[in-house]
Amino acid sequence: MKDTLTLYEELVATGISDAQAKIQAHQMGAMGDHLGNAINGLNTRLDKIEMDMFWMRIIGGAMTVAFFSNGFFMWLAK
Repeated sequence: MKDTLTLYEELVATGISDAQAKIQAHQMGAMGDHLGNAINGLNTRLDKIEMDMFWMRIIGGAMTVAFFSNGFFMWLAK
């Protein structure tokens, strides 16, 4: 991500006036900060979902083992 000074210099280099380049660089920088914070928030939520899915796999595996072991012991009882 580019900082606001780099954005400003690129805008001025393309022929945009100094005042307009300052405004646009400020707005683009603020938008970049907002998007960065939003992405960090999404990463935090995805990490939580990933941990929840891990525990769901563990519980599902335990239930599968219990199901098949029950069938195995019923087979032994015959």
